[in-house]
Amino acid sequence: MSVKNSIIFCLFLFVGGLSAQATYTVDAGSYKKICLGTQANIGGNPTAKPGTGSYSYVWHPGKALYNYDSTKANPIAQPNSTTIYTVYVKDNNNPTAEPLKDTVTVYVYPYSVSAGPDVTIKAGQTITLHGQASGDSAVYWNSGSSTSIYNPSTLSPDVFPGFTAVYTLAAAFPHGCILYDDVKVTVLPSTELVFYNSFSPNSDGVNDVFYIGNLGVYPDNSLEIYNRYGQKVLTKTPYLNDWAGNSLGTDLPSGTYFYILDTHADAGKFRGEVNIIR
Repeated sequence: MSVKNSIIFCLFLFVGGLSAQATYTVDAGSYKKICLGTQANIGGNPTAKPGTGSYSYVWHPGKALYNYDSTKANPIAQPNSTTIYTVYVKDNNNPTAEPLKDTVTVYVYPYSVSAGPDVTIKAGQTITLHGQASGDSAVYWNSGSSTSIYNPSTLSPDVFPGFTAVYTLAAAFPHGCILYDDVKVTVLPSTELVFYNSFSPNSDGVNDVFYIGNLGVYPDNSLEIYNRYGQKVLTKTPYLNDWAGNSLGTDLPSGTYFYILDTHADAGKFRGEVNIIR
């Protein structure tokens, strides 16, 4: 007597002269591509068929699944890198049969972003952040305060927070992938004045004025600016970090100028050079 086998996957186990047959197929699903930090459903539709039986599922690696749930027919994959998933399916109505298996690959686009290590500064200081983003990307920093960052659309902006702040670097990559990373800038209290000895008053919103960090600690200050010939070109009482390199409504030429800042407090007077760059 001949028996015609039209089942794709068949497993015969002979127990006491009787045969047990597994008559189902397994489909782990189709190849997926995702961005880092996103998710994808895996498993076929259905994962096991004919679909009228009672099936048990085990996926590996289970740790790369959402909530580590490796026993669903269609779990959610969230790998940090390209991962091959294998599903093992057992027919609960045929406990003596070996489980069938199938695999599916979830490809993770190899894009990455880093905002750099956390840093600590004193109040009044400016620091350059050092972000990194792989491949062809557009980047932008955000701290919730646009006045405390220069050049936010570059990987190396200058920041000068007045208090501890977290800066977020967002990078947009091809295939619609957007990645984020944070850096914390801890600001230690300080009354020390910080003088920045050059500025470029070109009205681009970046380093346009002679800036003195922590100047607000000395609200009764006064500032005098002299040119290289000893001529006074500016007097400001108080100075509010607003000198854009002009005198009596006229832009001063590029060069080195000399300042005297009187705090009118116990800190006394400060003298130094400042350069106008045009």
